Amino acid sequence: MIRKASALLIALLTALGVSVLSTGTANAAGNRLYNLGSCATPEGNSTANGTVITVWSCTGSNLQNWHWLNQHIVHDVSGKCLTPRGNASATNGTVLTLWTCDWSDTSPQVFIGNSGRTWTQFGGKCITNKGNSSANGTWLTLWTCNPEFNTAQAWGLVY
Repeated sequence: MIRKASALLIALLTALGVSVLSTGTANAAGNRLYNLGSCATPEGNSTANGTVITVWSCTGSNLQNWHWLNQHIVHDVSGKCLTPRGNASATNGTVLTLWTCDWSDTSPQVFIGNSGRTWTQFGGKCITNKGNSSANGTWLTLWTCNPEFNTAQAWGLVY
């Protein structure tokens, strides 16, 4: 069921002209951390450490650009990494923030992306819209990956 839903999502994104990226070593700047019409956006367009990442309609702003670098999701404008607040990468409800990158292999900032979702390497929690809401301003959190397709967890880097 998951494979079928993932294949359908990838086919839909491809039909819309959106290419899904892998978690390779590095990808070009200008990618979006994307979920069905919404982009991951720093709250208040701030780039300070601790800034909460929100769901927002994609505007084309550079503040919505992210890229993979050594399994970290890096914000293009700030150069900071997507980070679980308090480094709690295994806790449901943990809010995602910007923070100075920790390049160690055991960093809670290490993410894996595949099959239309993105999750923490340590803890295995998926990026999820808080409360499964898609409204602008909704915080991005971590939550147990749903074995069935869940649009609130369909986050991935695209260009």
